[in-house]
Amino acid sequence: MIRVAVVDDHPHVAIALRALLEKTPDIRLVAEAGRGSEVLALAQQARPHVLLLDLLIEPEFDALSAVRDLHASFPQLRICLLSAHIEPTYVRDLLEAGVCGYILKDDDYVTRIEAIIRDLAAGRLYLSPQAYEALAQATQQAADRELLTERERDILRLAQRGLPNPQIAQALHLSPGTVRNHLSAVYRKLGVHSRYEALSIAEERGLI
Repeated sequence: MIRVAVVDDHPHVAIALRALLEKTPDIRLVAEAGRGSEVLALAQQARPHVLLLDLLIEPEFDALSAVRDLHASFPQLRICLLSAHIEPTYVRDLLEAGVCGYILKDDDYVTRIEAIIRDLAAGRLYLSPQAYEALAQATQQAADRELLTERERDILRLAQRGLPNPQIAQALHLSPGTVRNHLSAVYRKLGVHSRYEALSIAEERGLI
């Protein structure tokens, strides 16, 4: 028997799940709550295998902290977030904290909830297509940030303000030759040949 709990401030979510799962003898909705502050007590009392948790259930609810607490207290619990919004870095942070699923509420997930719950209970990850895209974007952004050193980013930020190499060198207490060497390294890493190209790509990728 797969035990499922839902924490969402919209009652129709639990109502829809209950109606769908009534036809599934080996999956049961065992608990529901409408406040994020109740999630730890619910997990303790109901001992669900899968928890569907509204990401933005209350303004003061810190989903990331809640997920970390749940994962520490109930390491076998499969947590799947429900959300109407996507923020790439937050998706990555939540997955690293122990989330096993991320569902967009406009993804028509209810019609596939049985398969999703079975996948989660079996140890598989489930992400809505938009969540996959957000995770890929966050991963790329993290890789980009590691591409350049902090000194190289400092130099690009000053170049972005229109400062020539001698003024950049003075501002950072470097020699003009060192600034040129750093810029050459930036051009090589970004695959460009000019300051204008380097700044354009760095701005586009959020490196500066």
